[in-house]
Amino acid sequence: MRGGRWLALAVVAALLLVGCGGDSSEPPPDSASAGEPTTAPEPTSAPDSDSTAPVDAGDPASADGDSEEESTAQSGTSEEDSSSADDGSEEIGAVESEEADEEVVELTATARGVTADTITLGVAITDVTVFADVGDILARYQPLVDATNAAGGINGRRVEIITEQWDILDTVAFEAACVALTEDNEVFLVLGFMPAGWGSIFCYIDLNETIVINTSDLDQQDLDMSDGRLITTRPYQFGSLLAGLELLRPELEGARVVIYGASVDGRIETAEKLLRSHGADIVEVTRQQIGGEDLIAAEAEIDIHVERWRTHNPDWIINVDGAVAGSLAGLERAGLTDWNIVTPANDAPSNNAMGADLSVFSNLIATGEPGAEELAAQGLYGIPECFEIINAATGQGLGTSGKAEDAQAGTAIEVCAAWDVFVALATAAGPNLTPESFLQAGYDLGSFPMTGSPSGSLTPDKPWVSNAQPALFVYDVELDAFVPR
Repeated sequence: MRGGRWLALAVVAALLLVGCGGDSSEPPPDSASAGEPTTAPEPTSAPDSDSTAPVDAGDPASADGDSEEESTAQSGTSEEDSSSADDGSEEIGAVESEEADEEVVELTATARGVTADTITLGVAITDVTVFADVGDILARYQPLVDATNAAGGINGRRVEIITEQWDILDTVAFEAACVALTEDNEVFLVLGFMPAGWGSIFCYIDLNETIVINTSDLDQQDLDMSDGRLITTRPYQFGSLLAGLELLRPELEGARVVIYGASVDGRIETAEKLLRSHGADIVEVTRQQIGGEDLIAAEAEIDIHVERWRTHNPDWIINVDGAVAGSLAGLERAGLTDWNIVTPANDAPSNNAMGADLSVFSNLIATGEPGAEELAAQGLYGIPECFEIINAATGQGLGTSGKAEDAQAGTAIEVCAAWDVFVALATAAGPNLTPESFLQAGYDLGSFPMTGSPSGSLTPDKPWVSNAQPALFVYDVELDAFVPR
């Protein structure tokens, strides 16, 4: 285990950056019906007929050809001789025949998990109940599958899913789940919730060369080994932190700064380089050495760090990763709650649950994206429509809690987003669906609709699909939530 208990905060932080407590009680648009699921948008580059009707339906093409021939005949002049008219009809008929031949595609097995009539996917979920109540994530996928199949499937193929779930602390179980999905059932790709830093994703993207659409934050080591096979719906949390530090540049210039984190993937060094370029005076860089496996030892370690920081009298504490929960708890124990503190996790419930009382901090700033509870309340980005599909099938009541931040709604939004990514890319890939054509379709597609975000897009250098814009947030005690600064 690479991250330990504090790094597990990155798990919940990635979840709740889009935690939803908005009002979705108003009736959703008609498009949320099973026949037209809003969670299965058709990419603009894909023909409508591909995703809504069997690909061997040739009659419409013939009808179009007949209409074109009739129109051509009507536009002819009386001076044209009969032989010219005959030649024209033969030419039109030949073009019509060629177009019909091109449109009729016989579906065949094209890749592992793709047969002539079925695409088989894996759904791999890490159970993080020990840290937060995120609800039944597995149950949310089948309603979206059913809605997509009711609308014609993916280019004439139906979609089926095989599910696996394991406890976050059970390393044996997550390896067994990977083997079951990739080797025993040979799925095409995996949709999952696999938190960065826990090692569960390695088996999929590296050992079994399987594409994963993940709904948690990215880990640089996982990215390095993925060869493009790792995609995430979430904005890159560390990328959001760097963008937030750019927004704070005027306040950081000349300031005394302590940098803290547990990462060994270059995040700390990258943040240090950026802060120095802003003119900050880096008085100390501290890396967590003891993880959450030994809670008493971990707390003792951070207490030592905090007392040393006190001697520097810093203006800012910059946390670069999930170790933030430990540092906040240590600062609270030391009574140092009036320093300027930056966290990459705008996730109030999990920080409080991990032992940090956010209400005592007077200058706590979080980086991240606009909260999905806000978007849902405004009926934006397909959230109410997707919740309607899931709620109708499961009775989960998503989006009705009234909470400012809701872990269950947040993870549900990510399920909807992951499904949107799969449907958009698989549809754009066309009948010849392979891992290579799937990824290339994503690179060629440009932007496409994605639940919970203004849009989604994918490039080889941008494996996080969300196009949400980073922002700064401050903690609101009354709401127990981070609100825009």
